[in-house]
Amino acid sequence: MSPPFRYFFVHIVYLRPFSEIEPLVASHRAFLDTCLKDGLLLLSGPLAPRTGGLLLMRGSDRGQIETLLAGDPYAKARVARHDLLEFQPVKACPELSGLLGGG
Repeated sequence: MSPPFRYFFVHIVYLRPFSEIEPLVASHRAFLDTCLKDGLLLLSGPLAPRTGGLLLMRGSDRGQIETLLAGDPYAKARVARHDLLEFQPVKACPELSGLLGGG
């Protein structure tokens, strides 16, 4: 039996200067709020310096996450790309221990 979730780090890479990204930040964060509400986004935040961001996501498979991320305002505007790294958590601090074993 496969675990109910697969986990992904998503590296958002800005393809344009931040001055072109900044007008889309509010709509991008609203998109992330929906992902949080749906239980697919676990953590998110910008990189320092502002060259992109990182997301920790979970889903049933890679295709689900890729399809979801295609709806990100950054992707729609073609100002950023989303690089996915799938991984299987095996160790976690107590606050994140629910990720172990896929659930």
